[in-house]
Amino acid sequence: MPVENYLELLPIILLGIFFFAVTAYMLYWAANRGYFRNMDAQSRVIFTEEEPEGELSDSFPNKD
Repeated sequence: MPVENYLELLPIILLGIFFFAVTAYMLYWAANRGYFRNMDAQSRVIFTEEEPEGELSDSFPNKD
């Protein structure tokens, strides 16, 4: 591919740089807000008394 045709890829390259910059900023923002602190406790938030941690409550039906 000649060098002149690489200019057709410029919008895609710029979009890639933009999305990378936005993603890096979002990770920086989340880290500063403390969303990555104490991840073990945050992972247990979804468990309740009805569905306790470590107890199997859902299963697929048996195939006969």
